[in-house]
Amino acid sequence: MTADQVRSLQPELAALLETFRPYMKRASNYGHLLAYVLGLLADLKRKSIEPIALAAGTAVRTLQEFLSFLDWDHDAANDHLQRQVCDRHGSERAIGVFDACGHAKQGRMTPGVRRQGCGETGKVDNGVVGQHLLYSDNPPTNPFNSDNDPTNPFITPVIK
Repeated sequence: MTADQVRSLQPELAALLETFRPYMKRASNYGHLLAYVLGLLADLKRKSIEPIALAAGTAVRTLQEFLSFLDWDHDAANDHLQRQVCDRHGSERAIGVFDACGHAKQGRMTPGVRRQGCGETGKVDNGVVGQHLLYSDNPPTNPFNSDNDPTNPFITPVIK
């Protein structure tokens, strides 16, 4: 994204991130979250902590500590995210999958590496976790739509 595109999204992104403020244990964390997310969207050559912090006018160490020691209510924030997606995009035919994938990681060059649940190793281990959202409004043209082939064994009926 260009700098102008990122700037044009800032008010709406700030409003979205504001809805997560209640799940942060410290008031200062919201500003760091906003700076970090905007940095990830910015037109920076590198998307690591140092360039993001410098572009945001934040001390590098402060942003590093924010990512390393962020104290927040993860479960409540995750529930909030799921509710927001369902409220905005839910429909009778919609299919959505939230997935948190943990990947083993060693070393000191990756921000956010710490001991946490790691799906790759199946235990609490050094790793990073990525959040993924897969979504489809499941149009009739979808080859996995049960309306196209009710005998398809890969299709599971939606339980309401």
